[in-house]
Amino acid sequence: MRLTIVRDDAVVGVNGTFRKVDLIGFPANVRAVQWDGTTGHLEHDDSTNTPLTSIAAFQPFIDRWTAAAPTPGAANAQQRIAAAHARINTAYEASVAALISGYPPNEVASWPKQEAEARAWIKDNAAPTPWIDSAAATRGISKADFVAKVIEQADALAPMHGALSGKRQNLRDQIDALGPNATAQQLDTIQW
Repeated sequence: MRLTIVRDDAVVGVNGTFRKVDLIGFPANVRAVQWDGTTGHLEHDDSTNTPLTSIAAFQPFIDRWTAAAPTPGAANAQQRIAAAHARINTAYEASVAALISGYPPNEVASWPKQEAEARAWIKDNAAPTPWIDSAAATRGISKADFVAKVIEQADALAPMHGALSGKRQNLRDQIDALGPNATAQQLDTIQW
């Protein structure tokens, strides 16, 4: 067996497979252990390497490496849960995209700015509104009419977007409630 232990990275490698391992009890002045199966050496912080003729003293770290191995079923369950979350997120994104279809992405990106300026102007007609001023002038409508359109659209979209976000969160909560060992069949029942 080949063994590598790297203190600063908190990893143990056995035959080239590395895992994070708790290194409590590891010698304080040793930076690394290298073992090729028959011989090896210790790398020290403040002195030259010293030969290693046995790895018996490092068996607890090998045992922790073994215990850190992922169980095949757990990895599959984690992958299934991640896939279910991704499926819900993809459906959510498609629903939001349908809600705002017809608008170019850069205009959609300006909506928070438009709404903030519009609501500020409604509270105080002296509030600065450079985005709205420019857009209303270029569009050829009054600032008041432009602000009304922005508020109307924001108020219409907010509950629809909120409902989609709430649905996504609810479905993710349902997935999470199944626990870490959720089966494919359980996860498949949760659909957008």
